[in-house]
Amino acid sequence: MKHHFRLSYQVEIKSNVEYISTNGRFPVLIFNEKDIVCGFAELVKYLWKRGYSLSEKLTQTERCDMDIYTALIKRLEALELFTSWLIEDNYTHVTLPAYTSHTTWPLSAILPFYKKRQVYRLVASQGQWHDISSEMLMVETKDVASALTERLGDQGTFFRDSDTGQDLVTELDCLVYGHLNAIFMTKLPSYRMKRALGLHSRLIEYCKYVEVKHGLKAQRERERERS
Repeated sequence: MKHHFRLSYQVEIKSNVEYISTNGRFPVLIFNEKDIVCGFAELVKYLWKRGYSLSEKLTQTERCDMDIYTALIKRLEALELFTSWLIEDNYTHVTLPAYTSHTTWPLSAILPFYKKRQVYRLVASQGQWHDISSEMLMVETKDVASALTERLGDQGTFFRDSDTGQDLVTELDCLVYGHLNAIFMTKLPSYRMKRALGLHSRLIEYCKYVEVKHGLKAQRERERERS
């Protein structure tokens, strides 16, 4: 969103970002060296209060649709956590080493234990998930992918400008692209979730379309060079 509003910003990689966050959500953004905004929803709200909005042209019905699909992405986020923390191959070979790379014993043993338990509780709190397993992961991921694919149809983005008929980038696109791109780009020993999403080629096309249209790949390269 900062890219669309042409806001100046600087990316910093912090190993303790989880403890900087005031509510456990990400990303963490610090404005004017005093305002700490944590999580996508809080960022949207913060920018909206200052006159920045990507969805101002949406009708009330479209705004309701956006809320529905935003909630759907929360399910996808829980599935991502399940994949990283509760599938043993991924946890042992990738998640655990990465999570403890900046800590020493005994924190390197204590913190992952509590984080893994937290993730399990989050996944278990999904009311419709009665069987927390890899099979459940595939079914849920396919359901989310089907819903997103159906909503996109042949459009480049989830909504269109009612005046011009052109694709309209909204906060939903920022959220969906962020999660899908992270899933497609992450390498894990066992990533059935990626395979399930990959079956829906429309979602891969969507990510490529967003990257090309808005120069996101070049932007990432510039950020990588600055960091």
